[in-house]
Amino acid sequence: MKLISFIFICLFITSCASEVKKSPQLTGVNYHLLDSIKAAADTSYSKKYGTIKFANAIYFINRKDSTVCQVMKDTADSIRQVIITKKGKRSYFSEYYANGQQVAFFQFDTLGQYNDSAKYFYENGFLESAGKYKNGFKTGSWLNYNQQGILVSTSEYDSNGQAVKTIMQQ
Repeated sequence: MKLISFIFICLFITSCASEVKKSPQLTGVNYHLLDSIKAAADTSYSKKYGTIKFANAIYFINRKDSTVCQVMKDTADSIRQVIITKKGKRSYFSEYYANGQQVAFFQFDTLGQYNDSAKYFYENGFLESAGKYKNGFKTGSWLNYNQQGILVSTSEYDSNGQAVKTIMQQ
């Protein structure tokens, strides 16, 4: 009888665990990258802004390789945006919600345009949408999710970045 009860409990726990929703993958500020940029910089300065979202910016400049890193902070001193350019071309961009969650992730080409995979996130860390950019335009299929991470639609984009159709999930 104890063996049957044990088996029943194990099966119950296993079935409950399979129904538990996957947690979001929280993605925050890449401090390792920022530390390496700061260490390589030969000049830095701060600039005040008058908005709630962007209260001040800190710039780190490396004249040897023409890299400029702009770190934008809000009134609570939380990082809200990081932009890195090299020789005048954007090589890295990331925006963050007030809680530190990354808003989006993009790949850049040598011209500083969005090219390849991209992901947008909700403030709670769940994926909002995912797809590809080509020459700075959305292209092909983009998957769209609700705030609980459930797929709700697929949007198709032409080569000019125009949505041509959206298919809702059942």
